[in-house]
Amino acid sequence: MDKQTTFAASGAVVAANLIGVAMGMQRLRNTTWYVSLRKPRLTPSGPTIGAVWTALYGLLVAAGARLMRPPPSPARTAAIACWSLNLAGIAGYPWVFFQRKRLGASTAVAGTMFASAAALASTAARVDRVAAGLSIPLVVWLGLTTLLNAELWRRNR
Repeated sequence: MDKQTTFAASGAVVAANLIGVAMGMQRLRNTTWYVSLRKPRLTPSGPTIGAVWTALYGLLVAAGARLMRPPPSPARTAAIACWSLNLAGIAGYPWVFFQRKRLGASTAVAGTMFASAAALASTAARVDRVAAGLSIPLVVWLGLTTLLNAELWRRNR
């Protein structure tokens, strides 16, 4: 991959992550609230969530850089739009979940992110099969996230 597209993709993923982090568990009141929730047994630990997201960010950088390389086309535009929607979700989800503490709304956001990740994998396949493959772990993780978020909502109404 060329350095310019990798730098652009890295910058976009880092920016989305930093926005999300500013709203997330790093704030004491958010941590206290999250710890108090009744969670399903399958809820991943904090370190597991951190490790998975670190890997997913790397995959998103690689997929985004690969999608930015081919010449412009409607398929490429659609794939990059889906990729960008995932970054918007990464930036926005913590605000809905941790800041607003809206479990129903955060379930809807997680479901939208899951759909966007699936659309990314599908549209990326028409541009770069490797980028599509790099998107599959995000689809799986966001599917799990949506189910866990729905269960949190159900248990903590």
